[in-house]
This record gives sequence, C-alpha cells and structure tokens, in this order.
Amino acid sequence: MIAFANRLPHVLWINQRLVPLSEGWLTEAIEESARQVGHDQWELAPHVARAISEYLETDCTATVLSVQTLEGMLKRSIAGIGYEEIAQHSRITPPRVSIYLPELANQKKMELAFYPELSQRLEQAVAYEVKAVRLVGLRDCAKILDAAIKWRKTCEGIRSNIINFSKACLEKADLKAPVQLVLCDA
Repeated sequence: MIAFANRLPHVLWINQRLVPLSEGWLTEAIEESARQVGHDQWELAPHVARAISEYLETDCTATVLSVQTLEGMLKRSIAGIGYEEIAQHSRITPPRVSIYLPELANQKKMELAFYPELSQRLEQAVAYEVKAVRLVGLRDCAKILDAAIKWRKTCEGIRSNIINFSKACLEKADLKAPVQLVLCDA
C-alpha cells in the first residue's frame, strides 16, 4: 500500500483526477446533506466524518476511492446511527483547493512570469469542478513579487492585482457551478 501524507486515500474525481480526501471535506459533505433535510447545524457531522476517516486510516487498504464508494460509506454510516433521511441525501460535494501563492512567486520571481502560472493553476482548479479556491499566503506572495522585506504600499497594489486577476480568471472560465474565491493572507 502507498502511504499518503494525510493517511487517507485519494478520491477519483471528475475527469479521472485524484483529489486528496480530508476529514474536513467529509464533514462539509455531511453538513450539506443534513441541511438538505432541515438540520442546519447537525452536531454529529464532524463525529461521523471522524469515524469514517478513522476507518479509512486504520482498516481500509484502498489508496483510491471512487466517488460512489465514498458516498456509499457516508450513506451506510449515517443510516447506521439512525438518520435515514440524511443518509438518503448524502453525496460528496465538490472539494476546495488551495493554491500556495508564495511557492509560485518563489518559482517565478517576477509578476510577468507569475500570472500565467497562477492562471494555469486556477484553470486546473476549475477543471476539478471545485467548490472553492483558496489563495493562501497572499501577503507573502505580494512581498516576494515586489522584492520587499517589509510590507509597503506597492505590495498592496500587487495584492490587489492578484485578487482582481484571480476573479477575472474565474469569471471567464466555463463554470458548471460558481466557484468561491477565498483569500488568506497568512
């Protein structure tokens, strides 16, 4: 068996792409299923996600799961604790992806080389049909691209350009569902 860093298998997602499974992703899927039947704050969602994660980490030998297999696990687990109405609506929601911007900036060093790479990463995220794209390290990325040790006014301009560029890329993409852009300076 191949050991993945998070010890959970990958999910064979749309277009036969492997997406790393996380407990957070499972929790979001369960919470969304619960909301569909009127449980707006279903407190058992994180516990069910933890139980499935624990099983996948310790007893499951598969390194890749199909969406259907994972949805079956969700349905059986939720029905098993007596919530059949939630189990019937259980499905795996699209994942969220993170793009670590300082890594991209360190590879490219200049804005002119950075933006095509960012565009490519955003296009890949759209191809995964994700729920959200999280831009991580926005502040550090702006400092790298500005060759600044400390934050300065020009860094703010670069930060704004990255945000506007990312929004424009997502707006022009052929989206089947809206993709949320989440900004994270840290």
